[in-house]
Amino acid sequence: MFGPRGTGFIWGRPEAWKTLQCTIPTFHSPFVRIWAKDTPFQEQPPGPLMTPGGFHSFEHRWALGKAFEFHQQLGRQRVAERIHALNRQMKEGLAKMPHVRLRTPMAEALSAGILCFEVEGWKASDVVHRLEERHIIATVTPYVTKYVRISPSLFNSPEEVETALRELRALT
Repeated sequence: MFGPRGTGFIWGRPEAWKTLQCTIPTFHSPFVRIWAKDTPFQEQPPGPLMTPGGFHSFEHRWALGKAFEFHQQLGRQRVAERIHALNRQMKEGLAKMPHVRLRTPMAEALSAGILCFEVEGWKASDVVHRLEERHIIATVTPYVTKYVRISPSLFNSPEEVETALRELRALT
């Protein structure tokens, strides 16, 4: 939905909410009083319970309606097809490079919009920095084993994917 890094939302059936467990206490006052045992537990709507305390990004929440509207206008199928096509183009291009080891499966049933790979002789952070210098967005996976992560998405063009591939080919 193109929200800022670290933001997200959950949309679920009412019966599914009962299976979730809050891990970060909310600052929503009815829950704080229950948590502090000042008031007895009573059913509350799940949204506030699952919303951690702290600063809330209201402008991002306010934009969700337009984001959903945009996705509904395009249609779920078209969005999925576009993301898969661009990622297929990127995976196929990366797989042809002898100095690149693609870590994301080629099968579309096993991958979608995030691709991970390694470039022989390069640290993932150096590849990301090099791409960043060329105005190509990539990140390093936040795990013990570091990979370059790139995500061709809805707003990218096939030409932009080719530009990224050209830059990665040059890293020999």
